[in-house]
Amino acid sequence: MVHFNVPDMTCGGCAQRIRRAIAQAQMPAGVEVEIDVAARQVRVPGQAEDGTVELVRSALERAGYKADAVVGTSSSRTTGGCCASRSTASVDVNQGAANRTSSCCS
Repeated sequence: MVHFNVPDMTCGGCAQRIRRAIAQAQMPAGVEVEIDVAARQVRVPGQAEDGTVELVRSALERAGYKADAVVGTSSSRTTGGCCASRSTASVDVNQGAANRTSSCCS
């Protein structure tokens, strides 16, 4: 898998611009691209050829976005997210939950 970190993709409008740019690129048959606004990533599942990676990068740049490709990663979210900047604290399972830092993800 190849994914592109697209830090400036912040909304559905950004995703739509990227979708249009990718649709205009002449992608090889069977190549599907996933757009995840929350993770600010554009993903090419499977083993992408170098030419496909370059087509996606060019489409992102035509749409006005800077994109950094990362090769060989899992599809799990690796950046950002609603809790990425929150502090966390260890919790002893034998103590009450009152000491736990709240999180929208847990």
